[in-house]
Amino acid sequence: MKAVIEHATFTEIGMEREALGKMGVEVVDIVESGADIRKEAVDADAIMIETLEIDKEIIDSTTRCKIIAVYATGYDNIDVKAATEKGIFVTNAGNYCSEEVQDHALALIMASVRKLFLYSQAVKSGNWEKKLGRPVRSLLDLKDLGVPIKGIPDITLGIFGFGRIGRGLCRKARCIGFKVIAHDPLVPAEEMVKEGATPVDFDELLARSDVISIHAPLTEETRHRFSYNEFKKMKRGAILVNASRGAIVNEEALIKALKEGQLQSAALDVLEQETPPSEDNPLFKLDNVIVTPHCAFYSERSQMELRRRILNQAMQALRGEVPDNLVNKEVLAKIGRK
Repeated sequence: MKAVIEHATFTEIGMEREALGKMGVEVVDIVESGADIRKEAVDADAIMIETLEIDKEIIDSTTRCKIIAVYATGYDNIDVKAATEKGIFVTNAGNYCSEEVQDHALALIMASVRKLFLYSQAVKSGNWEKKLGRPVRSLLDLKDLGVPIKGIPDITLGIFGFGRIGRGLCRKARCIGFKVIAHDPLVPAEEMVKEGATPVDFDELLARSDVISIHAPLTEETRHRFSYNEFKKMKRGAILVNASRGAIVNEEALIKALKEGQLQSAALDVLEQETPPSEDNPLFKLDNVIVTPHCAFYSERSQMELRRRILNQAMQALRGEVPDNLVNKEVLAKIGRK
């Protein structure tokens, strides 16, 4: 048996080699060896992947693959339909990093609301009198660069996507004092109410929110769900936070809305183009944008949990079992399993 592994957020696969080796599985580390995933996938029994795209061509070329296990919660880099037609399990890491993403999103929200980066950049950059347009008597004078700032109880946080992460963020934000509204067509209104959020339709989410935080998967329905028309429907001076998937936001439209002042600021952990990234992204030149490097998922705890889950799923499939966190449950009928 053979397992092909591609990893981007951890540097070694000793744990995977040891566990799979005990099952008699040959392990090919795509990163370490520089091997071609398209060639290695042909006779692989398991593909454990993080960032590379596994398209229909790769899937159709496989001769004995049982599972494609994704080192992530999102799996939009996998042609799930093609895998299902081929009878291959597709799995993800589930909620392994829910707490970390909730905390990261909340940190981005708080940094944006309190204008922390604007203030920090202003203090450290000097030229205070030029920035302020008057003599600076005290450091306190720089406060005016961020005026106005709303108090937390006066802010309505809109959550787009009310799965595990959206719900957890709702609970934490309400503890701080935010008023929370939420939109998710797949979640019953009573479940939102139970968490203390007011359910609203999409247009109402746009119109009422002072801050919108995105926590939805990337699908054909959510791709560019936030574009210029949506930004124009938002409150002037609203804040957009995205710790989900970059392509849910139309970046060109976002840049335009930020430059026009329609949006006060944006805080992003994800971008439309990340692999490879572009140093010329106009967002990097805007002072009212916070960008972090798709790291919301990360902590030492979550990283190890991620690896354990994907390894376990691969081993389950190689033993002939139905793996945990199966994304394409319809594959069970295809292969005659329950």
